[in-house]
Amino acid sequence: MKRWAPWIVLVVLLMVIGSGFIPTGYDILLAGDPINLDEFVQYEGGSELDGDLGMTYVSSLENTIWPFMIITKLVEEGVEIVPSVSEELDMSIEDLDYQNKLMMEQSKIKAEYIARGILGEEPKLELQGFYPVYYLPDWNDKDAVKVTDILVGINGEKLESYDQLDQLIVEKEPGEMLTFSLIREGQEIEVDVRTYPYKDYYGNTVLGVFFEEVYETSKDANIEWQNIENLGGPSAGLMITLTLLDKMMEESLLKGNAVAGTGTITIDGEVGPIGGVKQKVIGAANAGFDYFIVPLDGEWDKNESIARMTISEEGLDIELIPVGTIEDAVNALEKLPEKK
Repeated sequence: MKRWAPWIVLVVLLMVIGSGFIPTGYDILLAGDPINLDEFVQYEGGSELDGDLGMTYVSSLENTIWPFMIITKLVEEGVEIVPSVSEELDMSIEDLDYQNKLMMEQSKIKAEYIARGILGEEPKLELQGFYPVYYLPDWNDKDAVKVTDILVGINGEKLESYDQLDQLIVEKEPGEMLTFSLIREGQEIEVDVRTYPYKDYYGNTVLGVFFEEVYETSKDANIEWQNIENLGGPSAGLMITLTLLDKMMEESLLKGNAVAGTGTITIDGEVGPIGGVKQKVIGAANAGFDYFIVPLDGEWDKNESIARMTISEEGLDIELIPVGTIEDAVNALEKLPEKK
């Protein structure tokens, strides 16, 4: 039997050690402690929270190396290993950070508009345009639309609603040329793009990039957001809306309870799905929260089912509140028993 030369053994050893410092292309998702929103959402002249409202989040190690993957899997609860977000979306970390901050800004605008509407006010609302939230990786024109762009028109037609945007695309053919009017660095420009070359599951023509609305609303001078911009993206929408609403209302929604939760919110008050439900409900339970607000199951997303399964499998001491709208959440909180 041949013996390996010492230099071969050394090379192999160095390769093994060195591979531990090469990014794997995977992210590690961990349960984070909910962030109490009391100090981040202020309303002058309003009431203090009688209890705790926590925004849940997922802590992550991005594009990590394999030794960390093994260690965290062994010692942390609720760990998941998933393809790296930056790799999957083909987007830089800087662009993801910009996108999250813009989403949080829109969450603040929606929270103010919705809360004031529930309390009987009629704040003004203006659609500014649409910002890109997701690019299909194989769309040939994805470099033509930057993350910082705002779409305001298609083929010379000003966009005034999401339904209008959707209709303008559906009536086209796959691979058909369009002219986008974009606001880029304060200037309106035009770029030519093609629709996605294949129809979607429902047989509709789609773009290679998906957009969401950019709104502006009249401001209530009593509302103040304290360093909230860095808290996260759209999944904060429901909880910051409830926090603002509780402070604006005369009667407490919490009644001494500790309520954590998550969910996107539309300008019409509909609660939408989020990712990382498993880690979020574990984080809320581990931090001692009494209740966890979660979006109802939809056609494609099963947030409520995942949360229920996690509570059962992990033996968590927390009660679930599934909601489909902001009204559902308010009604559920109003029915909570007072915590002694």
